Amino acid sequence: MTDTCFRMKGTTLTSIVLEVIDFDPDTFESQLAEKVNSAPQFFTRSSLILHLVKLLNATEFELLVALCRRFKLQPMAVRGEVGPLRSIINDLGLADVSQSKFTESSLKTTKPESTTLKEQAANEPAAPTPVSSPVPTPAPVTKPVKVISRPVRSGQQVYAEGGDLVITAAVSEGAEVLADGNIHVYGTLRGRALAGVKGNVHARVFCQSLDAELISIAGQFIMHETVKASCWKQPAQIYLEEDTLRIEPIA
Repeated sequence: MTDTCFRMKGTTLTSIVLEVIDFDPDTFESQLAEKVNSAPQFFTRSSLILHLVKLLNATEFELLVALCRRFKLQPMAVRGEVGPLRSIINDLGLADVSQSKFTESSLKTTKPESTTLKEQAANEPAAPTPVSSPVPTPAPVTKPVKVISRPVRSGQQVYAEGGDLVITAAVSEGAEVLADGNIHVYGTLRGRALAGVKGNVHARVFCQSLDAELISIAGQFIMHETVKASCWKQPAQIYLEEDTLRIEPIA
């Protein structure tokens, strides 16, 4: 009897969405270089979803992908105005996610009502407002805290979906830990820590020794240089206040 060789599971990964609003190759390359150079530790080897706001021709699209790869970004999927580019997307080894439910809902535009319908609605007497009974608010679903009792080594990624992540060991340089809630690291935090990855602005990162490559909360991030300027290798907490990440020592 042959042992099972693999398992297929769903997962959630963080990716950068690159919205391509306009594509002039020289201007695009210059602006992309500036952006990547502003935080090379964050962007290098980061997975990328290309969102085409307007349709590009085949040559422009191939050049766009080549530019991203030249700056060590890793395009993995395309959405938006893909039109006749589907075969090229496939040839380049990318996924076409333009038909996904998420993409369709995010790109869908609301058609304006016709003038006739608006006039008809304006002339009709207003219907009495129905009195609805209060709808009970469902209790929030809280998932148990995910506890990791081993070091998270370079190249590894740990994600706590729907709750907090507690790591009782160190997070090495090049590792990545993510949580929808808070992140607690009771060792040295040297890698990347991304809390509130689904937009929870109240999430925080706590660590016993702050030495991180990157800290992110609800999409706002700071890099190693900023981290190093405050609470370096000390117990610290990081939280979001008015779109700015704050670093404070833990007494």
